[in-house]
Amino acid sequence: MAKIDLNLMAVLEAVYDEGSTSRAGEVLFLSQSAVSHALARLRDIYQDPLFLRQGHRMLPTPLTERIIAKVKTGLREIRSSVDEAHSFDPLKNQQAFHLGMRDAIETALLAPLVSQLDKTAPLVHITNRHIAPNDIEAQLNLGKLDACIDLLKPVSPQVYHTLLFTEKLALVARKDHPVFKGQCTLDDFLQYRQVLVTPLENEPEWVDHALASRGLRRNVTLRCQSYSSALQVLLDSDHLSIMPRGYVELQQQFFPIKYTDVPFDVPNIEVHLYWHQRHDSDTANKWLRRQLVVALSKVASIKVNKTAMELVNLTREI
Repeated sequence: MAKIDLNLMAVLEAVYDEGSTSRAGEVLFLSQSAVSHALARLRDIYQDPLFLRQGHRMLPTPLTERIIAKVKTGLREIRSSVDEAHSFDPLKNQQAFHLGMRDAIETALLAPLVSQLDKTAPLVHITNRHIAPNDIEAQLNLGKLDACIDLLKPVSPQVYHTLLFTEKLALVARKDHPVFKGQCTLDDFLQYRQVLVTPLENEPEWVDHALASRGLRRNVTLRCQSYSSALQVLLDSDHLSIMPRGYVELQQQFFPIKYTDVPFDVPNIEVHLYWHQRHDSDTANKWLRRQLVVALSKVASIKVNKTAMELVNLTREI
């Protein structure tokens, strides 16, 4: 099939609607001769006169009457796609977003996020996946994730990110654990078996690096990917675990657990929002990033970073 110039279809529509090549030219901001030339090309493509002059009007042929509805529908869809490319109405647009978040962030964020989307974006669907840290950039590159929230990590210039918040770590155990009978020391910490929550398979976490700098190593007897699963283990054993303090504070209303400071220097964790460069100016993705920051700002244990708030045009009063 010959390549079709879409501008020709616009001429066909205009001549049909206006019944005149001169008026069609006015609508399209084309000269009458340009419209006549386009109409000649259309006649050659369709092998049909398309319009016949009767008095001062151009009347459509039966072939034109048969095809005009599809032509109009096609042009309407194309024009709509141009308009929608630069707008996103969460009340009208049905959209599925794919997120990548760890267990702790998922627990804190999903409730306020769904609460606000139920009111402002009923047609929006959210899917969250637990992604291995080393796979985040690849998933964003492939378009399998629209945004990701994870710890700070090195990424290429094609992946944009901003600091959402920083979080202290806490030593967690069941409420009546003997480690809470006095001030927990480093020796106390090291004598108990540990539960490590991590998406990594065999790599050490930041806590292990901090201990290694002292020539020490903790006794990790269980590695898992779910904080809630780890809490269940803590409730029925003498195991200890190190978790984000905000997450623990949220879970204290559901579990008989207690926390204290980690008995050695360990850096705070930095949680970042990641998205791909090609989505940076996309209106739907910008809207999504704003919703994530808004939802996080409603979590009592999280203080959203000023830069992230400014990035999505929010203020501290939200």
